[in-house]
Amino acid sequence: MRPAPRQSGMTLIELLVAMSVLAVLSVMGYKAFSALLISREHLMSTSTQWIALARAFRQIERDLGGLPLPDAERMTPSALRLDGEPAAQRLILTVFSAARASGRDILVYQQQSDGLSWSSLRAGGATEHVFGADYRIRWRILLDDGRWVMHWPDANGGVPRALEMQVTQNSLGAVTRLWSLP
Repeated sequence: MRPAPRQSGMTLIELLVAMSVLAVLSVMGYKAFSALLISREHLMSTSTQWIALARAFRQIERDLGGLPLPDAERMTPSALRLDGEPAAQRLILTVFSAARASGRDILVYQQQSDGLSWSSLRAGGATEHVFGADYRIRWRILLDDGRWVMHWPDANGGVPRALEMQVTQNSLGAVTRLWSLP
């Protein structure tokens, strides 16, 4: 008697098992790829926010560099002013400007409901948005006697030595920057 010929190929059960394994691996790969894309999107968004923050800090630092040097170790109230309520503070800087005939320019940083804006006499008073409405800004000035004030000139006197800006945004949290004043 001859042995029955052996069949080659795959049985239906083997084929179904292979397809099931392939389907599970495909779903896992898709989920991993999807998570990777979501992470990349979040990273790009956060990176854009940090870049905008760095640009704003650089602009403010450049503007503060235009402040006149203090006379007799004292900052004049006309060169630097900080006023308004905490939710709507205004930082006003009178800086040197070669672009204006008077040699001076007035720069205003204004916290409003739609975010932080910047304006300049040199720019014809046009307003530019620095941050959107989801950013909250708080300014403080450190005086030479160690007090922090949210308005300057201060009725109690004192010479401003540093300017602090705290930026709060939901995804970034609170970021504080401190600049030494001339």
